[in-house]
Amino acid sequence: MRVAIIGYGKLGAAVAEVAEAKGWKVVARIKKEDEWTASGLGADIVFESSTPKDAVDNTLKCIAAHLPVVIGTTGWHDRLEEIKNAGGTVFYATNFSIGVHLLNEISAYMTRAMKKFPEYSAQIQDVHHIHKVDSPSGTALTLRDVVRANGGDATIDSVREGEIVGIHELSWNSEVDVLALRHEATSRQGFALGAFQALLWLSEKHAKGAHGIYNMNDLISKIQ
Repeated sequence: MRVAIIGYGKLGAAVAEVAEAKGWKVVARIKKEDEWTASGLGADIVFESSTPKDAVDNTLKCIAAHLPVVIGTTGWHDRLEEIKNAGGTVFYATNFSIGVHLLNEISAYMTRAMKKFPEYSAQIQDVHHIHKVDSPSGTALTLRDVVRANGGDATIDSVREGEIVGIHELSWNSEVDVLALRHEATSRQGFALGAFQALLWLSEKHAKGAHGIYNMNDLISKIQ
């Protein structure tokens, strides 16, 4: 299988490394300053990990060339309808970590349980390295959506410091105690492995003609 990486930064490089280790061929490593055409990539599938500003336009170019795309960029979801209307085969995630997906599921249960205790207020801590563009992170926004979908709400406190890979914590705070759920990524390798699973899964969908827009819920439901 031939994959092109559009947005060859830290995540893109990590995904390329995993793909090659799995026997795939990385046919293009596109950086921000590079000019490219989708038809000239020579790829069977694309991993998009550029910037919030460029992600949708890059994806639409690939869809027009009938290439399936896994989007690892966050901060672009206000344009999701454009991608849906383009009619391609696309997978997107605010976080490819299996642990983060499980955090969301546990948070949904806990939010419903905590509704019985109004003396607690919920807060999300979102901590990343100083190079991360979007703030709050897509993962933090997704976690807040989970809380809201289950009858609660939460403030988000975003911090950008050092080279922290990623910490997301949902806590309920009262005057006497704190109850917290926390996920800390210690390596980008976890994101890269999850992203490769998404690439493999989407390539199979595309080969079967199952076009559509997919996310981590679709992937996780298949591996449970």
